[in-house]
Amino acid sequence: MLKLAANLDWLFCERPIAERFQAAKAAGFHGVEGLFLWQHPLDVLLAAQRETGLPVALMNAPAGHWQAGERGLASLPGCDEEYHRSLLIARDYATALGCRKVHVMAGLRVAGLSANAQYEQLTDRLRIACDVMVGADIDVLIEPLNPDDMPGYFVDSFPLAERLIREVNRKNIGLQFDIYHCQKIHGNVTHLIEHYLPIIKHFQIASVPGRHEPGTGELNETWLFEFIKQTGYQGWIGCEYKPSTPGPESLRWMTPYL
Repeated sequence: MLKLAANLDWLFCERPIAERFQAAKAAGFHGVEGLFLWQHPLDVLLAAQRETGLPVALMNAPAGHWQAGERGLASLPGCDEEYHRSLLIARDYATALGCRKVHVMAGLRVAGLSANAQYEQLTDRLRIACDVMVGADIDVLIEPLNPDDMPGYFVDSFPLAERLIREVNRKNIGLQFDIYHCQKIHGNVTHLIEHYLPIIKHFQIASVPGRHEPGTGELNETWLFEFIKQTGYQGWIGCEYKPSTPGPESLRWMTPYL
């Protein structure tokens, strides 16, 4: 059985956070994930989790001043204290919620800093993240993001993410393989799943090009889901998409997997 997690910052987001847990449970999702779970009171999240029994599969660490355009701290110079605080917040929330995967966003390309210098900064910071998280049995994930949706993002290709993971050289680092971003950046999704499978610790999915629910774009997600099952992957698939229509119609694609 595929383990499908509703991303609560993309799905049911017109509701208060506790009701999003309830809606995910009612829709048949097996778990939840989120970008900004740490923005909500922890006691509210814990109560919603107890009521629904839904595990939290993945959460993001705080990623800087999002409204001001920041998209992560890990590669940015001059923010050591803020970065460390973000890791501690993520670790505390993840530990309380039983979440074992934290996505640490790299940040945007820094003007006036060489790509090599920013890469070294990111490598060092990811090692710090792994060391902060390892005692809580939490994996640190990095995710390549496509330049259309995230212009200027530093980790903009899967080979770059792979290189970082190898050089960080910690057991608790891995790849967040978003099928939507992979198709937008590289295409050839099946081959790249095969190639990166040893370092994949979490999948996410949305249709291409509209970033709607599976089955509404150019990819054959039914075939891809079966392929992922055949690889023996036992982890989560996060559903990080914008519903194409309101109401239950955008959830019907899940029926074969419930």
